[in-house]
Amino acid sequence: MIYPKALILFFCGVFFNTTVYAQIEHDSLIDLGGLNKEAKFQDNFYEALKQKGIENFEKAISALEHCLEIYPNSAVVYYELGNVYFKAENYKESEKNLKKAINLDNENFWFKDKLYQLYLVQDNFDKAIEALLPILGNKRDYEEDLSYLYSQAGRYSEALAHIQTMDERFGYNSQRERLRVKIYKQTLDRKAHIKFLKHRFKVEPKNSDYFINLIYTLSEYGLESEAFMTAKTFLKSNPKSHIAHAALYKFYLKEMDYDNAINSMKIVTESNVLIPSMKLKVLLDFMDFVEKNPSYSDALISIQPSKSLVYSERNSKEWGNYYLKKNQPNKAMEFFEKAFEEYSGDINIIKELANLYLKTKQYQKALEFSLSQLELFPTQIELYLICGKSYFYFQNWKDALALMGRGIDYIFEENQITIDYYELMYKLYVKTNNLEKAEQFNEMIKFLKLK
Repeated sequence: MIYPKALILFFCGVFFNTTVYAQIEHDSLIDLGGLNKEAKFQDNFYEALKQKGIENFEKAISALEHCLEIYPNSAVVYYELGNVYFKAENYKESEKNLKKAINLDNENFWFKDKLYQLYLVQDNFDKAIEALLPILGNKRDYEEDLSYLYSQAGRYSEALAHIQTMDERFGYNSQRERLRVKIYKQTLDRKAHIKFLKHRFKVEPKNSDYFINLIYTLSEYGLESEAFMTAKTFLKSNPKSHIAHAALYKFYLKEMDYDNAINSMKIVTESNVLIPSMKLKVLLDFMDFVEKNPSYSDALISIQPSKSLVYSERNSKEWGNYYLKKNQPNKAMEFFEKAFEEYSGDINIIKELANLYLKTKQYQKALEFSLSQLELFPTQIELYLICGKSYFYFQNWKDALALMGRGIDYIFEENQITIDYYELMYKLYVKTNNLEKAEQFNEMIKFLKLK
């Protein structure tokens, strides 16, 4: 929803003196209970403004109706009535009174502006257009609003025509361009959409925004070859552009031109100018490519030490997952530790790191880390299991049973972790010669494995 940028600055004294006084014939004033009509009018008018300010709308309306009893053709009173009803969200009465104000004073900008706002808040775009046109020349923002209103009303040809007029008068801006593209997509006018983007790219061939938009749109419409050639053209005229490589690597991959694809991916991931989210996207694509083509893993690993690759919790975790798949737990642990430093509240990172300490036989570290995290996440059954396995390694059967006995209360699923948990409980009871308890867990294990 777009609202007009102009705000009504209504100072009651100034407005009253310039508008109401003009409507009053001073020689017709009569005494009404010791007060003349003008004074009576002012008392009620100011009371209405006060009550409106504290959102006592019924009293404000009552005071304004008293004003109309004194001066029934007061445009400003009808305006204020429209204003009060507007605030009270009684839009039907607001419209009726604002129209009366405009009929009485057709030159007043603020009356017409309020009517425009009234239609806007109701999403009545056709009526908003009708109300806006008479005041269009008062503010530049209104002219920008008109394109949007035409679009919202489904009057796309009028919207595009107005956008073109605005472009010619004021030059291009991003807001209008986004609206234009939105209209092209809504009307499925691919030809016009591409024609416009090509024109903008031709006008400003070094503008990366136009390049990205054109590449994306051509790809979206299935014109991959044309998108590829556009990317090459952009790189030729902008040889130092990293953004060009962010587009080109995908085309190279599809063409199975792996050397150029890897080169482009490395340029992107090692870039000092591209945003981290874009670099991460390429990094993930790089990882996916290497997973399918393991012979290129050295190329991926070669970019990891680069200081220019900005790390975050997410891409540290992705690197950790990559090395897990490569069965390199120590390397994976390095990245999960980094991810934990950057975001310590991610339970998935916590569990992965605790398991890695266990896998790399760092039992004391696994125990201390898992115990510390159980204080924060006391329902995480996997952390109880890691602690139990660590205690088991140290032959501390008593503490293992005590801790894992508490953890059983948080077993809610029948999965492999549950089976592992019961198997460790079985072993612990065997170690402590409690064969009856051991057998109970053995039966539970058999039952779960049969399911």
